[in-house]
Amino acid sequence: MNTQILKNSREVLELILREKHDDIDSNTKLKVENLLNQINAELEGKTSSETTKRDILETFGVLLGVLNKGAKFVETILSILNP
Repeated sequence: MNTQILKNSREVLELILREKHDDIDSNTKLKVENLLNQINAELEGKTSSETTKRDILETFGVLLGVLNKGAKFVETILSILNP
């Protein structure tokens, strides 16, 4: 895959992990960390396998789903607390 896409994806994934660390469950964190390790290995030339766009998009999809679910939960709690 394009090196610039890998670098940009890595940067965004690392930023999400830093900023939303407490909002992401451990299974999702593990998926993201595994993808980051795969991207780093590919960028360093330490693996013959390639990270696909599908791998990256699926991981972003999982993250968006988790964050959206958390946001809906907070909305529900706030609506209960503020009738």
